[in-house]
Amino acid sequence: MKINDKLLDKNIILKEIKDITPKTRKKIKVYIGVDMKDFYYLLVELNTKSRFLIKNAKEMIEFTTPLSNINFKNNKKILFIESPICSKAKKYLKENGWRII
Repeated sequence: MKINDKLLDKNIILKEIKDITPKTRKKIKVYIGVDMKDFYYLLVELNTKSRFLIKNAKEMIEFTTPLSNINFKNNKKILFIESPICSKAKKYLKENGWRII
């Protein structure tokens, strides 16, 4: 399923999406999008086979922090994940302003 389809399922319509995935060995895709009200979105799509743990959440936040500070007036961060997620990692991400889909 493409990122646009996932966003439409959650009633999020973006007028612009740009792929800013850095060169890395991790199975991660990073996008920046702007919706109709000029809210900026940092979208992270993660495809792993193993369980997403709190150490993975800390690594991801550390990895995306420089990206989320790029001229964002109203920053919204969304993680698209297909693998199982640890409850502690989920809580940690929500405390740091992430929405998990």
